[in-house]
Amino acid sequence: MIGKGMPFWVLAKFFAYSFITFIPVAMPLAVLLSSIMTFGNLAENYELAAMKSSGLSLFKILRPLFGFILVLALFTFIFNNFILIHVTKTSAKLLWDIRQAKPTLSIKEGVYYNQLKGYSIKTAKKNKDGKTLYNLSIYDHHEGLGNNVQLYADSGYMKSSADTNYLQISLNDGVRYEDVIKEDAHKNTRPLMQLFFKQLNVNVDMSDFKMKNTEEELFNGHHEMMNIWQIDREIDTFNLDIGKKHQYLKNQFNNYFFTRTYHNATIKKPHLVLNTFYKGLNKEDFRRSVENAQNLVRNSSGFIDSVNDELKGLNYRKTDFLLGWHKKINISFACIILFFVGASLGAIIRKGGMGLPVVVAVIFFLLYYIVNIVYERLVDEGIYNVVFGAWFPLFLFLPLAIFLTYTAAKDSAILDITAYTDAFKKLFARFKKSSHANTSAKQ
Repeated sequence: MIGKGMPFWVLAKFFAYSFITFIPVAMPLAVLLSSIMTFGNLAENYELAAMKSSGLSLFKILRPLFGFILVLALFTFIFNNFILIHVTKTSAKLLWDIRQAKPTLSIKEGVYYNQLKGYSIKTAKKNKDGKTLYNLSIYDHHEGLGNNVQLYADSGYMKSSADTNYLQISLNDGVRYEDVIKEDAHKNTRPLMQLFFKQLNVNVDMSDFKMKNTEEELFNGHHEMMNIWQIDREIDTFNLDIGKKHQYLKNQFNNYFFTRTYHNATIKKPHLVLNTFYKGLNKEDFRRSVENAQNLVRNSSGFIDSVNDELKGLNYRKTDFLLGWHKKINISFACIILFFVGASLGAIIRKGGMGLPVVVAVIFFLLYYIVNIVYERLVDEGIYNVVFGAWFPLFLFLPLAIFLTYTAAKDSAILDITAYTDAFKKLFARFKKSSHANTSAKQ
């Protein structure tokens, strides 16, 4: 993106779309962090204790928020399945167009500039205005015939055309040489055109420097640009292609094994027949027979290897699409499970604000995110099933959410740090008191 002269609105649009694509990843963290901060603040200010003392259990306190989380989870699914695919497609299109655009024109003194398609430009000196050049050398090879056109000028002035599609260079006091190689007899006659000019205008195509508007349909091949029904159809296509490849292998096996090897092996005394056949051949025919057999084996092996490579590619893409299908759904369930983890932790640690809750939330979210990434890689490598790899991180946090919710509902001191510190303080005070008593008795 640097140095390509992109308008501000293009970059602002690209970054806005890019930020939106992070919403599905950020949603579980947002739910976890907000629930820890909210219930930590309630517990710190004894508002949670006041609600419990009035007869409300933790589950009744969580009920309205749980309803909100269900709505949020539904919104996350709708966003992933309908809105995000268009945002991702537009973001990918913009990124592609920005990458394909060339850097802005930057001609430096004493260096050949070759970014202009079909031209090489060199200037000895450049004015402070950035547009006036001195001692110009221009090599024109846009027709693909080599440097057959050369221009030299004492000075020149650059400006863009009204539609910005061309760079207009106005040359002063120079000469133009052209080696006319289009004629049939140019190898013998070597014709040369020489033009002295006081002023000459050169138009250079600048279309490669402009950002092109690529069609969005070209980016429809990835599961991030599809909803779950489109992914289902794509997976069905993969299954059909995989079935065809397996049929190819089966036909190859039947063709080379059953119709040739197996048939020769089932005739009476095949080794005697083969020995008689090969003994009747002269040296040249025997060599050709062996070469034919080797070529047959190589062709069969090469065909099987190519089909197996295609099968690996199809299976990998199918696994990737299956993971994408599950990820569009399990993020919604991640919001629900992490809500219970966060709300319970907030009620237990009894701290609100941006301090300890942020640290705890980030630690738990990183744990969830790392486990999720690890199991996705294991699925890609074929170690685990897609369903297991996609849902195991949530199954890992589900017992934790149940345990924390139960602990917070019962006001258990298992995870209360102050309970352990107070116990150590009491033990230390008792030990200190006993030591003091023994010292007094000795005296």
